[in-house]
Amino acid sequence: MLKIRGLYKTYGRKPVLRGLDMDVEEGERVFLLAPNGYGKSTLLKVIANVEPFQAGEISVMGRRVPSAASRSVISYVSENDNLYEGFSVGYIASFSSRFWRMDMEYLWEFLGISGIPRTRKYGELSKGQRMLVRVALGMAKDVPMYLVDEPLSALDFVLREKVLRMLERRRDRTFLFTSHQIDELANFATRFVFLKDGRITLGTSRRETLKDMYREVFGG
Repeated sequence: MLKIRGLYKTYGRKPVLRGLDMDVEEGERVFLLAPNGYGKSTLLKVIANVEPFQAGEISVMGRRVPSAASRSVISYVSENDNLYEGFSVGYIASFSSRFWRMDMEYLWEFLGISGIPRTRKYGELSKGQRMLVRVALGMAKDVPMYLVDEPLSALDFVLREKVLRMLERRRDRTFLFTSHQIDELANFATRFVFLKDGRITLGTSRRETLKDMYREVFGG
């Protein structure tokens, strides 16, 4: 599904990804783990065609990145707040459906878990509600692969549980995702990989040793 070889990404003279190699198979749900500032979000942005890279090769389902073909099979859920505040939630959803194949029934159900009215303007929502809208929009796209950056951030524990149940309904798709809520998302993942010094340094599918491995890789 995803193949990365020798990926280099820098910001100015600062290297972030340094010859990174990675494979994600169809149907895997890969949890990308690292502290803040280690390049997790950058990696997702590069795969999603949001940011350029300096060297290496990336392909998604055989489609080269960057390209329109690769964008058509990926849904990228960003932690960044990038929707227009003057539009209503309903208009944003309908507008998105003009450009993407969307599961609208799933989308309205997802948006309904927090009771957000369709007529409410995005700019009037709380930080947590805004995050929920962005996650709902991204997960409603009918694509083979989801790149999801911190889907539970800014949500209270009740909403996190509801969002997790909605994510579970996409278990048949392929995921590469990040989160600091390791305990809550560990059961959703099929594999865990650690990003350090710009490379994938270790991987495991054993949830029971995950925290020990995290401490071993990053200290603390």
